Amino acid sequence: MYIPEDISLPFFAYGLFRPGQLAFFQLRELVSNVQPAQVPGKLLLRDGLPILVLSQGQGRIEGALLTFLPEKAADAYDRISEMEPDNHYRWKEEKIGGVSVNFLIGKSPGRGSVPFEETEWNGWNDPLFTAALDVVQETLDANQVFDWDMKPLFKLQMAYLLLWSSIERYVSLRYHLGDKVTEKVLHIADEPAFARSLLLHVKDSRTIYRADRPGKKEVLDPLSSKNAVNYYYQVRSNIIHRGKGINRDYYLLRDSLAELLPIFRDVLNAAEDEAKYSA
Repeated sequence: MYIPEDISLPFFAYGLFRPGQLAFFQLRELVSNVQPAQVPGKLLLRDGLPILVLSQGQGRIEGALLTFLPEKAADAYDRISEMEPDNHYRWKEEKIGGVSVNFLIGKSPGRGSVPFEETEWNGWNDPLFTAALDVVQETLDANQVFDWDMKPLFKLQMAYLLLWSSIERYVSLRYHLGDKVTEKVLHIADEPAFARSLLLHVKDSRTIYRADRPGKKEVLDPLSSKNAVNYYYQVRSNIIHRGKGINRDYYLLRDSLAELLPIFRDVLNAAEDEAKYSA
């Protein structure tokens, strides 16, 4: 996505880049001032993302006015533009209280979007970060014993895939909204909270082989975040290739789920703390 014409202008953030939200950490050190602000209009949702429609007489949308350090403005707008998908947004310059401001507004807002009745969007309320993780925990708790009827294994498989849907949602909203899933997932290995929680929840090393390439293996190492992410992701990829070791598959999946769920919760909590802003 291209950057706006005038990068000296402040930016009205109402979504991912608003202080307190998942992607604000990308802009934190580039900001010189943050002010609460409102604009006339309404919000729509497309793929769970807020889309601003500027209009008079339809309420006020809550957000924040971000003023960037002059020498950092180009970098800030580059980061915003690299994050946001072209099919969702376009830049528009409008005034707030007589001051010209850059906005990301909806591109073809009526297509594929639904009304959002609130005046303030909060990405932390995404069901994949709340109800979904509760479902994963409940499924794990209820399927602690292997059974040859395969039901516990299949339920844990469903829970594990749901957990990875939550993780993929997280890395998309935090790093990039594009479609390079594996590349985005590896970002989580660089987060200090992941490394800390990995050491807390994983005590031993173990190995998994790829179902599509049996000669290739991934090793879970509590001292290597990147190896751990690759291992847990490989477990996800192997789920549809059950093979013959049914009993072993169950325990491998149960252990991976019991480790990765609290690790991801720790990552979410740390990211929410990091998103807070104080002048």
